[in-house]
Amino acid sequence: ALYTKKKLEESPSRQDGISWERECDLRRRVAGLIQEAGMRLELPCQAICTAVHYFHRIFAKLSMAKIPLMLTAQTCLFLASKVEENSRRMRDILNVTYRLEHPEREPLQVTNEYWQMKEAVVRHEQLVLRVLEFNLTSRHPHHYVLHFLKDLQATEELATLSWSLLNDSYRSTLCLQHKPEAIACSAIYIAAEFINFQIQRDEEWWDKYSTNRLELEDVSMQILDLYDYPDSILCEGHLHGKSFEETMSAKHLYLDSKGAALPHVSPALAASSPRPRTTPELRAMPTPPPSSKRRRTEHKETTTNSNATAPADSKR
Repeated sequence: ALYTKKKLEESPSRQDGISWERECDLRRRVAGLIQEAGMRLELPCQAICTAVHYFHRIFAKLSMAKIPLMLTAQTCLFLASKVEENSRRMRDILNVTYRLEHPEREPLQVTNEYWQMKEAVVRHEQLVLRVLEFNLTSRHPHHYVLHFLKDLQATEELATLSWSLLNDSYRSTLCLQHKPEAIACSAIYIAAEFINFQIQRDEEWWDKYSTNRLELEDVSMQILDLYDYPDSILCEGHLHGKSFEETMSAKHLYLDSKGAALPHVSPALAASSPRPRTTPELRAMPTPPPSSKRRRTEHKETTTNSNATAPADSKR
């Protein structure tokens, strides 16, 4: 079920003295940590987005003042990797997240601290499942954006930038507020405006993809608002000589069919999408050597045959 922005602003964290601005800041930071950990674990994009989606859903129902954020992030990664059938060892998840949380410390060793962290994740997984009501299904805009881009005859540059914008959109609660089709259309719209790509379609081309003008405007503005915070950028990059961190002044979204420029767009970096998982070249398996049992059987048969022919030779 989708949440309204007003309902999210009245989340349980508010009762414990955490402001909406502070909650959004914590969501951005932890979502970024989950994404970085997922890339280091070489998880596919869908598994990473599922983990972030679980995190946002949990704290729409629970207070951030009562539930450990890092423990929840670790549990969401562990659970999402299993749900998306790309499971990772608990030890790998704990090592990576520990390193990201404490970069100044030595790597996590198999000590009492490690076993306590592992036991905590196992116990916390039961709480996460109950909060999610055992509904582990997640729909992501990445699936839709590929079909939309193909239908719009988009260039590789537009596709890359749209994909990156979708990745960064998970640092907000957009995945809880809007359906994935609207988020995908908004990412395409912002990317097209930034690179001056003319979509050769009707005036309201997004209507074809179950998105109206109001949805497009709301989602686009929330995506753009992310880039007011430097910590929301995963790493640095450039596009057409324009820095992804450049500050834009205007805060107006133009939705006319002529494709008016959006001077305030500061898009996500192309490198923010997880690295593609390449399939290694298949090689022929070498023929295994005969086992010792097989060799003993062959030796026994040879001995029996030689013994059977020996009397015949002696008679001759």
